[in-house]
Amino acid sequence: MASNSLVYSNARVKSLENGFLSQDKINRMVYSESLEEAVRVLIESGYGAGTIADAYDFEKILSAEDKKVAEFMAESIVPKMALETFLMKNDYHNAKAFVKAKYMHTNEDISYMLAPKGLIDIDDLKAYIFNDNYSSLSPIMAKALSDIDTKRVMGDKSPRTIDVTLDKAMYEEICKVLKSSKAPSMVKYYKANIDFSNISNFIRYKNIGFDLKAYEQDFIEGGEISYDTFKALYDQSIDTLLEKLRYTSYVSIVDTINPKDLVPFETAWDNYLIGIFKQDRNDVFSVAPLAGYYVAKKIEIKVVRMILILIKNKIDVNIIKQRLRDYYA
Repeated sequence: MASNSLVYSNARVKSLENGFLSQDKINRMVYSESLEEAVRVLIESGYGAGTIADAYDFEKILSAEDKKVAEFMAESIVPKMALETFLMKNDYHNAKAFVKAKYMHTNEDISYMLAPKGLIDIDDLKAYIFNDNYSSLSPIMAKALSDIDTKRVMGDKSPRTIDVTLDKAMYEEICKVLKSSKAPSMVKYYKANIDFSNISNFIRYKNIGFDLKAYEQDFIEGGEISYDTFKALYDQSIDTLLEKLRYTSYVSIVDTINPKDLVPFETAWDNYLIGIFKQDRNDVFSVAPLAGYYVAKKIEIKVVRMILILIKNKIDVNIIKQRLRDYYA
């Protein structure tokens, strides 16, 4: 049954791929003379399944598109393929927002900060967090929220503590799901995600003078590259790390890493993640078409948001072009 469901979902993906923005449409947006013109390209493409009166409200279109993708994934989850981890990330994102709102003692509407519904109903998640009642949540998320509460009582009121604690818990829970999955490409995807986060933090923390203890506190377990490897390199130059990376799965993107400008690396990072699924996108008996569609669509939404923000702020077109990703469709 799982195999049949996977084939069915992958068949649906083939039609949904027609909804990707073409390279021509992306270029039209990039070279638009105004924000209104760029947003018009999205509306004409059926993005978000609706229109807006003011181009400066483009976040409504992007949120609607993001919701469509999340709902499709919720309908397409297949046992033992770890696809639920995509929605799990939405739950942890929303948990961060609710914890921060709880401690700010605010009744303001924070819906604009939230991701689409994940595995947990958004109103239920809010109630659990605001009432300090975590018993209905997964043990891993519950422990992370309790730890945050304890740290808060002990005087740690940093929003960064909330982000780091829940990020580490999220990846712990994802890795737990991956252990029983039958989807090697999903394992590779998340290992790369974890490694890229640790690499980025390594470079950023060294640039701003954070010590090894700070890096250790924020290090995420579960990647291909161990903490001991980063620890051994922390007192050396960043070039030493780059040389080490040439002997890992990430040799193809080492040359994109510039410690003074991580934008090219972040672009290569997204391209690498898409590439994990792209090579098997036509294998209807694998998770690749479904996962690849989801990952590529999420990256497309991110890139569209970046383009619109840069156009809104009248940033040079050449800077916008540097931030584009590979075309999936």
